[in-house]
Amino acid sequence: MLTLDQMLDGLAMEVMPFALCEARGGTRLDLGSRDHATMHYVLAGVGVFSIANWPDVIAQTGTVLITPPSTKETLRANSHSECEALVCTPLDPQWQVHRSGAGRNGIIVACGEISASYRGIEGLFNYLQEPLVTDLHEHAGLQSALELILNELATPKAGSRSLVRALMQQCMIHILRRYGGIDQSPLAWLAAAQDERLWLAVKQMLDLPQEPHSLESLAKIAQMSRSSFAEHFKASFGQGPIEFLKRIRMGRAARLLAATDMSIKAITRNIGYGSRSYFSRAFHQAYGLSPADYRARTLSE
Repeated sequence: MLTLDQMLDGLAMEVMPFALCEARGGTRLDLGSRDHATMHYVLAGVGVFSIANWPDVIAQTGTVLITPPSTKETLRANSHSECEALVCTPLDPQWQVHRSGAGRNGIIVACGEISASYRGIEGLFNYLQEPLVTDLHEHAGLQSALELILNELATPKAGSRSLVRALMQQCMIHILRRYGGIDQSPLAWLAAAQDERLWLAVKQMLDLPQEPHSLESLAKIAQMSRSSFAEHFKASFGQGPIEFLKRIRMGRAARLLAATDMSIKAITRNIGYGSRSYFSRAFHQAYGLSPADYRARTLSE
């Protein structure tokens, strides 16, 4: 299976900061949505990210949130937190500063687009299926990185944008380390980037999990024999392609149960299952709860 060091050796990654967002009081700041995966790095304060079709994320200084492309997001401050205002000048004309509300409580976030390729395969993070949340405030080295970013934003000078970009990329390394066991994480699909043939099949599963994929159809997409495809896939992921597909489907089902009022019958169809009872058994096996109980528990939290 692909190790973190192997992945980093072949991964060309860049974080391009584009905005500084500050929300205060009871206001809600609309972060919009972008065509690429986006990193939100909380520089100061405490607040809440509301993400379309996903449960709210409580964030504090040092929290990093990575969201999939075309995800609508809003930001609001926690009413019980205090946060010093950041007086800054945009680093360059392309750097946007968004402020909303007033008061002592607030949250300040640096936002950047993520561009990543692995051995020639472009736009890898655009296949992210769910938000990634990592708390970096306990890492002593990253505390100094936070302070450097704040200083550069407060008093920009020659090279400030490049330094902020480099520090945010440093944080990305810690995020990848956090999800280092990628065969069992939301980044599992990155392992397929080792082999262009596997990537073709994994891309199809990520894009169209509701389709009636089979070992034979996926092997055909990968232009490999059935046995060779199964062997290579298991070597990369530690599990077979159908098990991997099931995880993708169950993850989508969990998101729909938690963040929408879509009926269980409709969710069953949406993820490619023809039988609600079969889906319910598979979901219980994955999460230890029936779909209805999972939804009820999520709503109560």
